[in-house]
Amino acid sequence: MSLRQERAVQNREELLSAAINIFRTHGINAPLQLIIDEAQVGRATFYRNFSDRRELVLALMEQALDRLENRARNHAQYEDGFIRLIQDHIHNIPYLTALMEYWRVIGRNDPAMVLIYQRRDQILQPLIDTAIANGVCRSDFSPRDYSMVTSILRAALQGYTDSDQEILAARAVDLLLNGIRP
Repeated sequence: MSLRQERAVQNREELLSAAINIFRTHGINAPLQLIIDEAQVGRATFYRNFSDRRELVLALMEQALDRLENRARNHAQYEDGFIRLIQDHIHNIPYLTALMEYWRVIGRNDPAMVLIYQRRDQILQPLIDTAIANGVCRSDFSPRDYSMVTSILRAALQGYTDSDQEILAARAVDLLLNGIRP
């Protein structure tokens, strides 16, 4: 890879990282210029990588799926790997909170989102099946239910500092997995 290609890859990663930070702080409709400034790149560099906000959000969703896939692979060896995956969200709060409003940019029925949901389901289903087979997950649990779990986590974390979010996420995961019964 040439130096120029390496720099292009680095610029894209810096833009994605900046987008996560800006979306966490200012919401998904924050001015794109804030992302450009945060990444310390030129406007042309942004538009060489992403034609618009939608394309940026799709890239973030793909990046999130890559992270999910890696974490799922790490937990697949355990009977309760799916539960471990949910608990692992405590340490992935920046990504959850940054993308919680993606639907404001891309509709659920958008063909790109349909593919993203299909990929998510393919990643999660083996872990869910294993958890059900080993009695650590209710038998009617589905990838769609997983979305509800992550939505609950995301919604509970708005407006808090990073350290507060991690504490609240741990509590939310505990309540989700263990319920409110004594």
